[in-house]
Amino acid sequence: MRIKRKLVFCIFTVLLMILVTQPAYADVGPKPSITVHCSNMPEGEVYLDLLIDAPPVPEDAGFSYGNMSRDEPDYYNDFMIDILKAYNVDGWRPALVTGTGAPLWGELRMKIDNGNAVSEFSYMGVPGTFKIIVVTEDGSVAVSNMVERMTFQSDVFFDYEAGRAYERNPIKQIPRQFAVTLIATFIIEGLILLLFRFSLRQNWKPFLFINLGTQLALNLLIAFTYANMGVGLAITAYILAEILILIFETVLFIFLLKQHSKLRRALFAVTANIVSFAAGFLLMPLIMVL
Repeated sequence: MRIKRKLVFCIFTVLLMILVTQPAYADVGPKPSITVHCSNMPEGEVYLDLLIDAPPVPEDAGFSYGNMSRDEPDYYNDFMIDILKAYNVDGWRPALVTGTGAPLWGELRMKIDNGNAVSEFSYMGVPGTFKIIVVTEDGSVAVSNMVERMTFQSDVFFDYEAGRAYERNPIKQIPRQFAVTLIATFIIEGLILLLFRFSLRQNWKPFLFINLGTQLALNLLIAFTYANMGVGLAITAYILAEILILIFETVLFIFLLKQHSKLRRALFAVTANIVSFAAGFLLMPLIMVL
C-alpha cells in the first residue's frame, strides 16, 4: 500500500513539474499562424508581406487593423513602404501594410543570414489563401504563386530566386515523426526493461508490439490535432493520450511480460512511460519541425 502511494505521488509530481514549466499566456489557446521559411534571399534591407485577395477595409468601419504600429522613429524605409502600399494587382494587396479586418501579427523587416530567413505571421487575421511579396531596398518586387493553407499552423517554404512557395504537407511528416519517436521509445524503455532485470529475449514480443501499437496511435493523434488545431492543443492531446497509454500499457505488461512479480511488471511499465513521456515532451518542438 505504501509503495502504491509513493508511486502515485511520483507520477503526479512529474506531470505537475512538466506542466508548470510551460509558459503561460494571457490570451489562452492556439492561434492560426504562417511561418515562411525563405531561401536564396537578396542582401540588404528586405521586406516581406502576405498578399491577400480581399477589398481594403474602409477607414471608417471601426475594425480595420493596420498591424504596423511601431514606437521607433524611422523604423521602416518609406520608399519600400510606399511600394507595398501601392501594390494592388487583380485585387491582391499586402496584408500588414494595408490592413486587415482582424488583427494580424508580423514583421516586415527580414533578418537574413546567408540567404536564409524566417518570417512569422499569426493571430486571427492570418489568411487562408495568400501570396508572398518581397520588396528590396532598390525597389525590386517579387511575388510568389498562390498558396492555400492546409493546416492551422502552417509552415511555408519560399525560394526567392525561383519565386515559388509551397506549404509542407503534414501527412508526409507522419512516417518520419513515427520513426523518430518509435526508435527513441525502444531505446529508452528497452534500457529500463533491462534495468528491471527482465530478459529481452523472453519478452521482446510484448515489448515490441505494445510499443509499436501505442506509438502509432499516439503519432496519428498528434499529427491530426497539430494539423487541425495547432501546437497548443496537440500538446494537450499528447499529455492526455500518454496518461491513457500509461494505464493501457501497464495492464498489458502485467499480463504479457514473463519473469518476476506483477508488481515489478507494473513498476516497469509506469517508470518506462513516465521517462519516455518526459523525453517526448521535451523533444516535441524538434519532432514537429522534422
